[in-house]
Amino acid sequence: WLQLLDSSAATPNMSKIPWDSADGNGKWSKQPNLKCLAVDNTELPPPKAIILDGEPVIGTAANYIGLYRLAEGKLVNGRPCYRHAERPTHWVAYNGTSAWNAQSEASLGQSRGWMQLLDSSCHTPDVSLLSWETADGAGKWDKKPNLKCREADPSTMPPASALVLSGATEAKAQDCLGLYRLIKGYEVNGRPCWRSVRRSDRWIAFNGENAWNAQSEASLGQKRGWLQLLDSNVSTPDLSKTQWEAWDGSNWVRQDACTCVSVDTAQLPPPPLIELAGPPIAGNAGACLGSYRLADRDVNGRPAFQKTDREDRWLAFNGDNAWNAQSAASLGEKKGWIQLLDSVPTPDQSSIGWEAWIESKWQAQPRLQCIATHDPPLPCSELLVVSTKPPPVAKVQEMPPLIKRSDSELLEDANKDT
Repeated sequence: WLQLLDSSAATPNMSKIPWDSADGNGKWSKQPNLKCLAVDNTELPPPKAIILDGEPVIGTAANYIGLYRLAEGKLVNGRPCYRHAERPTHWVAYNGTSAWNAQSEASLGQSRGWMQLLDSSCHTPDVSLLSWETADGAGKWDKKPNLKCREADPSTMPPASALVLSGATEAKAQDCLGLYRLIKGYEVNGRPCWRSVRRSDRWIAFNGENAWNAQSEASLGQKRGWLQLLDSNVSTPDLSKTQWEAWDGSNWVRQDACTCVSVDTAQLPPPPLIELAGPPIAGNAGACLGSYRLADRDVNGRPAFQKTDREDRWLAFNGDNAWNAQSAASLGEKKGWIQLLDSVPTPDQSSIGWEAWIESKWQAQPRLQCIATHDPPLPCSELLVVSTKPPPVAKVQEMPPLIKRSDSELLEDANKDT
């Protein structure tokens, strides 16, 4: 519909020749005022997803390789920021002065991290032509000429753990608004689904053909609902640029202000019951497997869970770097028989592998999982099925364990458990 007859220009913005426009009847007409101009990249919307890759990395920095999701509506030092798709406490953010950093949540926005891109000119790190550097943990930075940050296909990311649906004006549609939790391991019509935190009978699911619907539990997966997003091309509804519509009782009405965005998992309320499940483990670590109930107290600023069949067993955050399955005497300390080296808000949100203290050392437990129990129970629906997609392989951080105990401490724990 538009053409620029200038093959000598390296890029269209460099040409001084006027553009032509087609009239639909085979004729072209000159458009002397139509221009193609270069603009500042800050005018571009930030990509929904980026990926750090291109070169092998060892040590702690290796945990920052991978996909990152745009933190919608959140700026750090005035620029967009990205959260790791599998490790929610790992970020890529601008430090405010000189560099982009791959860093922990505790260091977000500071001049600290395990990777850095010394380029303050780019509004997002994917547009930089410079290479990244990695920290060796001893104060030195190693240049990685092939380590790059680039825009990624959002459909390759795991589905967001939490969505917020907002902005609808129709009365019935407003009953569907609010915070939604991903139902992990399940799908409806081959795609992920989310259940409302405020109203457990409200869902966001794909209808199997042409749309995502915010709908009642009775209509789950069907072509029915109070809100619809006519976009079957996106893997999850938060990735769509199509506008939502609401049913007013007789017609579908465009909802210009209605949005569905991914949000920080910290907004989700803690699950009332979780389970540490996996193959049997020998010794005291094995006694930590089973169900844990949400306690009426926090430990180190995070929810704590008490074992349902042993009051002296807890699952709690150690205040620094890990969740521990531990005795009541060690509650909240850097001690325990099972650990998760991840500072996520609740342990069921992590994709990192667990470790168990066996034969005086930490041993990876790739099949050990922490699963949230659904309350109320999931509905009996033939459309709600266990996902056929293989779950991601649990990853154990490639670093020395930060929880180290002497033989005397181990003996003290054993005596307490006895």
